[in-house]
Amino acid sequence: MNRLQTVIYPQNGERKNLFFSGKGGVGKTSMACITAVETAKKGYKTLLMTTDPAAHIGNVLDKPVSDEITKIDGLENLYAVKIDQKKATQAYKEKVLQDAEGKFDQHTIMAMKEELDSPCTEEMAAFQKFVDFASRDDFQVIIFDTAPTGHTLRLLELPMDWSKQIQLKAGASTNVTEEDKKQQERFDKVLDMMKDKKTTTFSFVMYPEKTPIIEAYRASKELETLDIKTQLVVANLIIPEEQALTPFYKKRRAMQLEYIEEINNTFEDAELLKVPMFEDEIKGLEMLIEIGKKIFDGGDRNE
Repeated sequence: MNRLQTVIYPQNGERKNLFFSGKGGVGKTSMACITAVETAKKGYKTLLMTTDPAAHIGNVLDKPVSDEITKIDGLENLYAVKIDQKKATQAYKEKVLQDAEGKFDQHTIMAMKEELDSPCTEEMAAFQKFVDFASRDDFQVIIFDTAPTGHTLRLLELPMDWSKQIQLKAGASTNVTEEDKKQQERFDKVLDMMKDKKTTTFSFVMYPEKTPIIEAYRASKELETLDIKTQLVVANLIIPEEQALTPFYKKRRAMQLEYIEEINNTFEDAELLKVPMFEDEIKGLEMLIEIGKKIFDGGDRNE
């Protein structure tokens, strides 16, 4: 098994968690779907998840996906779920405020409501849903489309449940309950899992141009402050050599090859996966299986 395969497939019977991140439009949802189909095809029970409201994993799989874990027909071992961020955020807000009722005065509760309207709440609520799924032990591979930022993860490293931090910001004080401690233990367990390079692979998807490389590098450095290393980088939408026939496409491909070298040098400790541009829309299990064969079987950064 080569190094690329060790960051994709589970090792020694342990579960593998794969996170795909990157700026909008670089193809991270397609890559998450391709990888999920690949691991399922290899016999690993796989859960594909997303919290991105713009994600279209159902369209890429060409199968219905809801906010309940769904078995994907047509491929053994593949399951998918789309976390509804609005519903998750609303449920999270309601729980925090319900816990506060009867404990604090209306002024404090109003201040808490203002705190809960921040974008951080959406991140936290979505990640709590992820923690619920990641705490399960009935999947061998979990693939997460749109990885949490270092900012979100730092919220989880606070010394108690984040809802209690909101209360403190609002000027209230509260004791940490047994339920809070259990929740924090679950967060800590998932964070430890995400820092374990043997069980978790963080990946950045980018097309080979300057801006996506810079943005991915900045995000990877933010994660490094939490001891989370980037182990896989995906150079997507590469013009195939046999298609670079006109001066325009020859020049574009030459530019891409230079940026691929820059990606290699910038993320020197990560495996590089090169993915060509396809003439058809990436859609359906059959096409995803064929792409997986093309890019994963026997591939490594030196090919």
